Amino acid sequence: MLRKVIVGLLVSLVFLIGVPLQAAEFPTKEVQVIIPWAPGGATDLIFRALAATTGKYLGKAVVIINRPGAGGAVGYTEGMRAAPDGYTLTSAVTPLTILPHQVTTAFTYKNFDAVINVVSDPSMFLVRSDSQWKTLKEFVDYAKKNPGMITVGNSGAGGGVHLVALAFEKAAGVKFNHIPFSGGGPSVTALLGGHIHAVSVSPPEGIEHVKSGRLKIMALFAEKRFELFPDVPTVREQGINFVMGMWRGLIAPKGTPPDVIKKLHDAFKQGMDDPVFRKNARDMSVNLHYLGPEAFEKLMAHDHEFFGQLVKEIKK
Repeated sequence: MLRKVIVGLLVSLVFLIGVPLQAAEFPTKEVQVIIPWAPGGATDLIFRALAATTGKYLGKAVVIINRPGAGGAVGYTEGMRAAPDGYTLTSAVTPLTILPHQVTTAFTYKNFDAVINVVSDPSMFLVRSDSQWKTLKEFVDYAKKNPGMITVGNSGAGGGVHLVALAFEKAAGVKFNHIPFSGGGPSVTALLGGHIHAVSVSPPEGIEHVKSGRLKIMALFAEKRFELFPDVPTVREQGINFVMGMWRGLIAPKGTPPDVIKKLHDAFKQGMDDPVFRKNARDMSVNLHYLGPEAFEKLMAHDHEFFGQLVKEIKK
């Protein structure tokens, strides 16, 4: 009996000692970041750039894994079910606080621990440069006279940019025909190919095509104009009181050790501050917006409530 007690105590001691030792040694292998959308979208582009600069500060490679499907639900479900050891993170984007209000999901933001927020971007509508609409007024007037005739692509039904388009419909008093794709990249490709009239995106998606002149910004849902495109007014400047965008950060499965979260946060913050990443962010017209774990957690909690109410209002 005494022998069993001693063995039990030793096992418990090894377990208790092993947890901090494991955290102290973290990481011993590459860290994966799940992107719940297809390659080529804003989230994919931003975190690929961040992964490239963060690896040297973390001491191990950061690898991007795309898991598109169901408006982000496939990737978030996989991220939630990963071991809480810090080796599998998920890109937390605004749809994380939207999707659970629209469909039944296995997750909410509460199933994750916040690591860091990286970006807070306005959304926008892009059209082809040879589009029949030259101004936002022409675009909106046509939509009012022809409800459901303008096709607007998005990165997935129920996703953030889809909700942005739905909310803009209400603000402008129009009705679009919403076409879902597996990510921002495929939706922009469809626009370039002339398969849809417009696309609802974040700045990194399609901005290179705007620079090259193939696409143009029809509606900018920002507080202020882009530095790269100072001649493009916001929709608010054009008489529609509407501002909406997307945040993007990183989360870990619930129960990840706090010191592992801290190591991840510190490495990704250094990656954010790296001159190479900051240049890439400027080139993509990305609005960097750092938040630590506690502040990011509060943002997700706030938006979970906010979008829950907004979804109810839009469905009325």
